[in-house]
Amino acid sequence: MANHEQNEQKPKSYAPNQYEPRQREDDDVPLEVTGSSVNRKSSSNGKISNKHRFWIGITALITFGMGMYFQGSTGSIKDVQSNGIGKGMKAGIQLAAADDSAGLEARDFEIEMKKNTTTSRMLIWDFAAEDGDVVTVKVDGNILQANINIMHNPVFLDIPIPSVVEITGVKDGGGGITYGVKFPGAVQNNAYFNAAPVGSSNVYTITGQ
Repeated sequence: MANHEQNEQKPKSYAPNQYEPRQREDDDVPLEVTGSSVNRKSSSNGKISNKHRFWIGITALITFGMGMYFQGSTGSIKDVQSNGIGKGMKAGIQLAAADDSAGLEARDFEIEMKKNTTTSRMLIWDFAAEDGDVVTVKVDGNILQANINIMHNPVFLDIPIPSVVEITGVKDGGGGITYGVKFPGAVQNNAYFNAAPVGSSNVYTITGQ
C-alpha cells in the first residue's frame, strides 16, 4: 500500500522522448540568414538596375539635346542654290570650298522681324573660301561700314528696324563675291546666301510689325 502511494506521488517526468522530433532554438536561423541574403541580393540588383536606367535616360536626354542644338547647323550648297535661303541655318556655316562652285544668283530679299523689334544685328560672313572678298554695307542709303573683308567668322553690324540694307561688292578675291547673311530676331530663323559682283548691290528690305 505504501509502495502504491509512493508511486502515485512520484512526479511525472516531462523530459522529451529521445525519439520525438525536437525543434532546436536555432533551427530557423539558417532560413532567416538565407532569406536576408536573398533580400539583400535582390535589393542590390534592383539598385544596379535603377542606376542603369538612370544613366540610359541621361544619355538619351543628352543625345536628344545635342540633336536639337545642332539641328539646322549643317547643310550643303545644294540646299540653297534654288532660292538662296538656308532654313534654320546658323550664322557662320560653311557650304562650299570655293566661290566659283557656289552657283548662286544675285537676289534681293524682304525679311520680316518679330513684333516690337526696333533694332537688330546683321551678321555677314564668307560661307566659301576666305579669298579676300570685300563688301560695303549701307543702311537707308548711308554707309554703315565700308570695305568689310568678309571671313568665316561673322561680322556683327547693328541696324534699325525697319530699314533697307544694301550689300555692295567691292573686291573679288577670286571666283566671285559670295557671302551669307542673317538677321537675328526675324520671324523666319533663316540665313540668306548671295552673290554680289563688283559694283552691284543686293537689297534686303527689313520690315517690322
